[in-house]
Amino acid sequence: MTRPYRFAAVLATVALAAGASTAFAHDGDHGGRGDDHGRHHGGAVLHSELFGSMQAGPVLFGVKPGAAPWVIARGSAKVRADGRVKVRVRGLVIPTAPQNGTNPLSGIAATVYCGGTAVGTTPAAPFSTAGDARIDATLATPLPRPCLAPAVLLNPAPGGVVNTTAYIAASGA
Repeated sequence: MTRPYRFAAVLATVALAAGASTAFAHDGDHGGRGDDHGRHHGGAVLHSELFGSMQAGPVLFGVKPGAAPWVIARGSAKVRADGRVKVRVRGLVIPTAPQNGTNPLSGIAATVYCGGTAVGTTPAAPFSTAGDARIDATLATPLPRPCLAPAVLLNPAPGGVVNTTAYIAASGA
């Protein structure tokens, strides 16, 4: 691994950890304003920007980066303790040939991690050739309490078949 790639891998890992720990600090306490009338069970566990994966990028939680460089114009992931997942992606594309700034995948899904362990994956959502996607889903089970170091990896889902062994974007940027 060359020095610039090693630096990028370390930087991506640090960004993922920093973003996740910052998001965890906002675990739905609503600024300490007292009783939240039963909404705490679904409190925010993660609210983070997303970054695209690079071929030589880091393996995160045992998951390899996609087989191409992915760049993103903007994206965010929100996860709640009750398992609700909201992801917004704009311009998640492969900038190199033969894609030349387009997305070749028809679907995308999100896998949520707590403490480095996958706790659930959303169903596949449509993913446009412009690299735009919207995931609004609820995991089969609520997140474990506490959900330490929460993170989201976006998985390719060509034809609606989710591939959790690769990620094309991740939370933490």
